[in-house]
Amino acid sequence: MNADREANHDMTDRDIALLLADAADGVEIGIAPTQAVIRGGRRRRARRWAVATAAALAIVGSTGTIALAGLPGEGGHRVAPSATQPTTTLPDAFRDKPQRTTLAIGTDHGKQWEVFIDLWGAPRDETEAQAQLAAMGGFGEQPAEVRTASGLVGKSSYFLRRTVGDDAAGTIMFNTVKKFDPMSGTDMQAAATPLKPGGAGPSRLVVGQVAKTAQRVTCTWKDGTKTEVRRVPAGYGVNSDEQVIRPADGSPVNWFVCLAPEGTAYKSAEVTR
Repeated sequence: MNADREANHDMTDRDIALLLADAADGVEIGIAPTQAVIRGGRRRRARRWAVATAAALAIVGSTGTIALAGLPGEGGHRVAPSATQPTTTLPDAFRDKPQRTTLAIGTDHGKQWEVFIDLWGAPRDETEAQAQLAAMGGFGEQPAEVRTASGLVGKSSYFLRRTVGDDAAGTIMFNTVKKFDPMSGTDMQAAATPLKPGGAGPSRLVVGQVAKTAQRVTCTWKDGTKTEVRRVPAGYGVNSDEQVIRPADGSPVNWFVCLAPEGTAYKSAEVTR
């Protein structure tokens, strides 16, 4: 799929569906496994969907722009924000280090896993942006669609990542934007991926973002079982093997984690208000 060809043209829902099908057909099974596309919430016109090279997948939601590690190459289509809704910016503090929130922890095959999110505040000038870009590198994080430090000025970034055992953290979803489009109702953006960063295997781990008002997310697995995660308040403890919807420091949306039981994989996910 040619990203440049799609970048400057509006598309219909049918066009988007065809592009997603083409992208899925182009993924080779191997070290970066083929994974499904997840949609949720309101449907809007799409301009471009930013993707990045890495071993993970994409799940398309309904609001904002998102970069997802997983499909080969760069490009795709972006979901356009609503012109009638206000946007929310992240706080401009934490420019030299991220606000980190642990979203879930657990144990799998005797190894502890963790899903966390890093949120970076917006640099006010190029000097701060250069310092932030260098600091991000120290955390193993590269901002989306930013080629020089000046591209970070006035923009906030987030990186949704996970670790398993002593392996290096792998990035699942990330974004760098001036303003974050608010989510509401059943809006959802998420990704399904193998639990181990960079590993092959079934897409057991589902992570993503939902509106602050979302009460529950239900993940359905290929064996017919379901995992329901509920919303918890700020300050709620991170308990081993308990997956929930929780707020993250500095984030205008909430975040959830679902992990499939051993021997099965992702089939579908939906928000229940």
